[in-house]
This record gives sequence, C-alpha cells and structure tokens, in this order.
Amino acid sequence: MANQEKNEFRVNLNGRDYLELIEDQGKYHFHFVACHELYELLQQNRKHHGDNIKNWPIPQGNTHSELLLKELLLKTKGQWTFPYQADELCHCRNVPTAIVDQAILAGAHTPEAVSRWTSASTACGTCRADVEKIIKYRLGT
Repeated sequence: MANQEKNEFRVNLNGRDYLELIEDQGKYHFHFVACHELYELLQQNRKHHGDNIKNWPIPQGNTHSELLLKELLLKTKGQWTFPYQADELCHCRNVPTAIVDQAILAGAHTPEAVSRWTSASTACGTCRADVEKIIKYRLGT
C-alpha cells in the first residue's frame, strides 16, 4: 500500500484569524483561531457539504472570513496563484507585500484604502498597478 503524503495549508489575518488544514491519508484536520463570523462559515460548510473540504464551494463574498476560506480552499485544490511574488511591494516606502495583502483581507478593497492603511503607492505610484492586481485577485474581480 502506497504511503500518502501529509499536506498542510495555512491562511491567516494577523492578530485575528488563523486557519490550518492538515490533510493526512485522505482525512482533514482543522486547527484554527477564528472570530465568530469565520467559525460560523466553517460550521455551515461542514454541515451542508461534509468533512471533505474539497467538496466545499468556493466563497464568492468579500468579507475577511470568505477571503480566508477561499484562499484555503484554492490552496487545497492547487489553484492558488498569488499575483505578486516579491517580498516588498512598495520600494519607496519599504512596504512588504504581506502588509498590503493583510490590509486587503482586513477590508482595504480599493487602492486608495490600501494607501491610507499601509502608505504603499503614496510616493512614486509605480506599485499601484501591483496593488490593484492583488485587490482584483483577492476579490475575484
């Protein structure tokens, strides 16, 4: 009998929510710290679609909970391809890509909001197109 690999997937909104899914020999184990909204979303999916997370539908909403679950589901299906790979997104202000992404998860859904929350693209503006790509990817627009 072939030995199946153990897969681990993680998503988080720093200081607020953390989801970890471990796939081990076809079984799924969740570890999480979640707000009430995310907890309810997980419970609803489990109730309506079962324990196999690969059977869960991809959330279409833009709340932080839906965005985190969407990322986790896409990662488990091998379909998560984040649109910007460099560690630093805004070189003028030294803003890491992760900070911009966390702001988008937390609700900064326009380039102007991302700039206000992170200072990214407030100097030369070269990175604005990358900020827009991440917003579009996260929100599915």
